[in-house]
Amino acid sequence: MLCQAGFSQNTVYAPTGIFQLSDPQIKVSSIFFESDVTLNFGLDMPNSTIKYTLDGSSVDQNSKVFSKPLKITESAVIKTKMFHPDYIESDEVELEVVKIAQKSAIKQIEVLPAPSEKYSGIGAKGLYDLKKGSAQFGGDKQWMGFQTEKIIASLQLEKNIIINKIVVSTLTNQSNWIFAPVKVEVYHDDELIGEITFPKSEKESLNSATFLSVPINKGVYDTLKVVIYPLSEIPQWHQGKGTTPWVFIDEIIIQ
Repeated sequence: MLCQAGFSQNTVYAPTGIFQLSDPQIKVSSIFFESDVTLNFGLDMPNSTIKYTLDGSSVDQNSKVFSKPLKITESAVIKTKMFHPDYIESDEVELEVVKIAQKSAIKQIEVLPAPSEKYSGIGAKGLYDLKKGSAQFGGDKQWMGFQTEKIIASLQLEKNIIINKIVVSTLTNQSNWIFAPVKVEVYHDDELIGEITFPKSEKESLNSATFLSVPINKGVYDTLKVVIYPLSEIPQWHQGKGTTPWVFIDEIIIQ
């Protein structure tokens, strides 16, 4: 049987303007870096343009146009969108990179309580190896997962060093009951030297790495205690409402 296919002269095609572009890919040489990191974007759509910001502000038509790989020398919140004259702009994509000021500052960390056996990572040493956990948390040994009222990380530093900030690297994956902490406190010799609250923790958000930056009283320290407070329960808008959320941590960084 011979079949002949073709387009009818009366065929009506959908206008390109109703189709949305795929999200661009943010590519960096490393999430954590000492001096600089190379930033690139995946671009495979002819006649398309990628625009971006590095300060966490939203991307619009007036944002910078990407033309070649960039070197970033400071911590940054990268946001990007793809634009094309014939299609709807893509959704905004976000990635944060963190500059490491004290690469080998932490000598040892003790964590209480112990993480879940299901998500025990490689132990507390994984919290200062400067290796970022992936979004595929289930098979990634960098993540430590907790369901508890608070998490206490006691840090012993290599030497007395000047510190003005602590960064706690966490995961937001609300579709899997994983929420960012709602509060972080930092103590030295039982004296509170820094804290932040994170009200966005209970709001609906996209899956992403979440870095909680805690300014502390600038000073010379040899030990620190970081206390991390999860949400008391999953918010009412979520299908797991009223139950205990997960908190996932993969790194504590001294700045």
